[in-house]
Amino acid sequence: MRMLCRLVILLALCTLLADISMAQEVTGNISGIVKDQSGAVVPNATVTVTNTDKNAVMKTVTTSSNGDFSATYLPIGRYSVTVEAAGFQRFTQKDIELHLHDRYTLNPTLQVGQTTQQVTVEASGQQVELQNQAAAGLISGTEVRELSLNNRVFEQLVVLQPGVSNGAGDQLYIGTTNPFGTVNRADFSINGARTTMNNWTVDGADNVDRGANLTLLNYPSVDAIAEFKILRGEYNAEFGRAGGGQVNVATRSGGSRFHASAYEFVRNDALNANTFFSKMAQVSSGRPNIPPVLRYNDFGFTIGGPVFLPKVYNTEHNKTFFFVSEEFRRVITYVTQQAFRPTSAEKLGQMQFPVCTGTVSSSGTCTGTQSTQVTSISPLAAEYVKDIWSKAPEGWKLKRLGEVSGPDAARACLANMAAIASAESAFALRYAEVVCEDHALLGQHRDEVEHALGLK
Repeated sequence: MRMLCRLVILLALCTLLADISMAQEVTGNISGIVKDQSGAVVPNATVTVTNTDKNAVMKTVTTSSNGDFSATYLPIGRYSVTVEAAGFQRFTQKDIELHLHDRYTLNPTLQVGQTTQQVTVEASGQQVELQNQAAAGLISGTEVRELSLNNRVFEQLVVLQPGVSNGAGDQLYIGTTNPFGTVNRADFSINGARTTMNNWTVDGADNVDRGANLTLLNYPSVDAIAEFKILRGEYNAEFGRAGGGQVNVATRSGGSRFHASAYEFVRNDALNANTFFSKMAQVSSGRPNIPPVLRYNDFGFTIGGPVFLPKVYNTEHNKTFFFVSEEFRRVITYVTQQAFRPTSAEKLGQMQFPVCTGTVSSSGTCTGTQSTQVTSISPLAAEYVKDIWSKAPEGWKLKRLGEVSGPDAARACLANMAAIASAESAFALRYAEVVCEDHALLGQHRDEVEHALGLK
């Protein structure tokens, strides 16, 4: 069995060679001192750390002569810790929540008795950090998925932490650019630092474009995030490359049971009220009160669970796991564009107001006469009127159709309704997480595709 485990780890390593990169740790530690009822330390006690989400034993360690132990590099999740020693009852503490970079302290007290007897303790709902002085805040996966998010971008939740100010807009988009052609920027100031002084990571991998330190490279789906932690100050030296804040995102992993979800978030003009200015223009021109066209569809799915072969491999569902997330966005927002076209009189040189028919000096003064009738039209302009403007609809026809209104109705028209369309998809595969005795291997693949186009 040990040889099979090593072969599986070797095979998984080979598949990950193309994606290897330097990354920060995204795990936690559990450590403490085991004592008896009199306060004396208990050496050579066996400490077993079990991930209850995966029903897998992650670490088995033995206390030192000083009674202390340390279980390191534990993936985030729920844990139970069991302590056994000769002459003492078995001690078990359940429901330990281990988060990103946690240094959880557990000091079990063993009672005299047989190992067949057991003392079970449930962890406190409020776990106090005793080994780390960093000013930090955690956004849990439940909060990420359940709190209202405009456009489902996780970075908006950073402002829930004290000392964070937001210089970005109310609506954030995924990708390098947004549908309006501008660059998406992570404009968050943490503890008064510049917005370019923050470090963003996803599962320990760098997630910032190092050109300006303002653009994120990867936007995990909200439904694929397990949690993320914001370190605002006084953090350890392991976190570098930033003098402001550290925003560390951890993605979800599969467990011992299969779980799946599907969703769709819809925005549509059929559900919207009209905007103030659009309604004013429509009512004044006798048109129906109809809100601007909007099509917003954000849909996707997640699935995770164990990888196994019946009666062959991982039959207990506690060794290899997977998690897949796929999210699609289809957005079309219509924007009204207005252009002015000449009237029939203007095409013949009859202006509504006097114009300069001579030359204009460098100071902007007309050196010739001013008149409402232009008699000298250049051949090029005449051809332009003939080939282009003579084929444009007349202003009075547009007004009769109710397409324009106001004092310039005779010469203005709506050129078109321009549609700003964008299509985006984000795919994330968390590779098999192999758990074998004291070894754990984690890998993943991400891919984001963004398309933006203008329609008329």
